[in-house]
Amino acid sequence: MPELFNPHSNEWLLNKFEIYKDLRSRDTAYYSEKYKMHIFTRHSDVKTILSNPEVFSSARGNLVNEHEFRFGRTLGASDDPAHNIFKNIVKNAYGKENISRIAEVFERNAKTLLVKETLNISKVIEELTAWATTELLNLPYEKEKIKNLMIDIQRYSPLAVANNADSTSDDEFMKIVQWAIKSKIEPTGPGIYKEFIEKHPADLRPLVSLFQGPTISGASSLTGALQFLTLDLYRHDIIEKLLKNRQLIPQAIDESLRLHASTGRFSRTVTKDITLHGIDLVPGNRVVACLDAANRDPAQYDNPDKFDLNRNTTGNMAFGYGMHACIALAISKSLMHTYLEVLLDQIGNYKILTQDLEMEYLMTSSGNNDLITNLYIEKTVNSTFNDASA
Repeated sequence: MPELFNPHSNEWLLNKFEIYKDLRSRDTAYYSEKYKMHIFTRHSDVKTILSNPEVFSSARGNLVNEHEFRFGRTLGASDDPAHNIFKNIVKNAYGKENISRIAEVFERNAKTLLVKETLNISKVIEELTAWATTELLNLPYEKEKIKNLMIDIQRYSPLAVANNADSTSDDEFMKIVQWAIKSKIEPTGPGIYKEFIEKHPADLRPLVSLFQGPTISGASSLTGALQFLTLDLYRHDIIEKLLKNRQLIPQAIDESLRLHASTGRFSRTVTKDITLHGIDLVPGNRVVACLDAANRDPAQYDNPDKFDLNRNTTGNMAFGYGMHACIALAISKSLMHTYLEVLLDQIGNYKILTQDLEMEYLMTSSGNNDLITNLYIEKTVNSTFNDASA
């Protein structure tokens, strides 16, 4: 029998939503022989998994493909109290003041990059995300250098990609982080580095997580969200509506996040006996909660494959749910809004040149994130509409 869950296959990624329909309709959850995990695709089941950390633990990892050195050392691969301790170290870096600062820098860079008639928007978004990550970290170091390392890490880090991996940029980046911390270099402004230095945690276990996490999982989540936002607006004929009424942008962002959870899957380890989707789970079993499938469950949303600007997206789990809901949700939405404003101002109407079946996905090491490498757009209308009442 062919494997029905394979996020390391370009063909599977191109067809995953049709496969999910089959998996949701089954009486019992699908078991992946390839990954040795039960795959949960229904909204109610995914919500149960993400809402009950005492039964579905993250301490043995949250990736489809895991690395033992992450266990108990990262925000994603930890339970409380460790998870809460790690989160409290950096939470101020994700606050409103810093979001506003980063959005201003992001907007300047977007205005510089979104200028050509034809663009590989995948690469433009990759660079914009790298700049945003650089500002979020705000290391006391040359920012152009950090930005370039962020791009290389996304393309080559063994923690980011499954093929052609190279740890050179990872190693160089962490040397800079460790040098700055060891030398007690003063922060140049708000960000993760400032929070870490000022709180100077005695427990250095979260060091790698709090600095590498945003460069890998954080950056890829935002990159994917921006890519799919660009794609969804074209596929569902939403661009002209936003050009005429910018007040619809927040709804468009929420609906795109529902349709495409760029971080599509999280794993957990079962700690107590429980029955879910017809499967008797016992301690030690591994499960995958498919957020991207849950967000298109017809039991949760009417006509779930339709892009509906009037939809109530309550229950959308694109950025997780419960204790492990993404700390970067607010900043990600802010940057998505900024991106759309600049895209509509400078590009206006556009079409996607890359055919659906020609899209090439980056094979991520984790199997959690979905990123497209060859998404090309072309400007089709020179005029834009800013009349909110149109």
